[in-house]
Amino acid sequence: MKLLRFISTIIVLTGLIACEPTVTFNEPQPADTENLTKFPKRLQGEYLSLEDSSNLFILEKVIIRTYYSESILHPNQLKNISATLSGDTVIDNPTNEKTVITFIGDSIKLPITCLDTIFQLDYDNVVRKFKGYYFLNTRYDKTNWEVKKVELTKGKLVISSISTKLEIENLKEITESPNDTVPPHNFKPTKKQFKEFIKSDGFNDSETFVKQK
Repeated sequence: MKLLRFISTIIVLTGLIACEPTVTFNEPQPADTENLTKFPKRLQGEYLSLEDSSNLFILEKVIIRTYYSESILHPNQLKNISATLSGDTVIDNPTNEKTVITFIGDSIKLPITCLDTIFQLDYDNVVRKFKGYYFLNTRYDKTNWEVKKVELTKGKLVISSISTKLEIENLKEITESPNDTVPPHNFKPTKKQFKEFIKSDGFNDSETFVKQK
């Protein structure tokens, strides 16, 4: 429905605005490592977030996240989105798509499923494998990349990023980088230095997903 697409867009844009990276790298990580052309079969599947019960779908070349929520509005608002109420169903007039709703007094509660493509292999989104981990590299600007670590162990998928002051100081020490005070902090590690950062408990900000199928 038009309403659902509108709300979905707002949620996705809000997430993008709120997710400016704390740390970036001058090139995809690890350096001197080949890009994967697709996600391996062992990673592909459906996962459930332990944080907010959203679902994560890893396909051959894309990662999609679905969020489930509800919107409460007055029936009179439906005309603004080219929709009609028929009994307990809202009908999207242009597409004839039907959504079952529930009533709350004079208002209706509309279920919403929001789809967010969070990663898609292309020129600006690169995947590399190193030491049993997978690294999602997303271009932040013309010269810098945001990097996240992905680990799958016994059906649990952990996606981690860099955000803490301790991690930043650790990266500065390992790469012998000058102190900069304005985030995002940019680093240029060698492959050996990046390995050292991983071993020293880098990528602490993590979210866990459980594989469903």
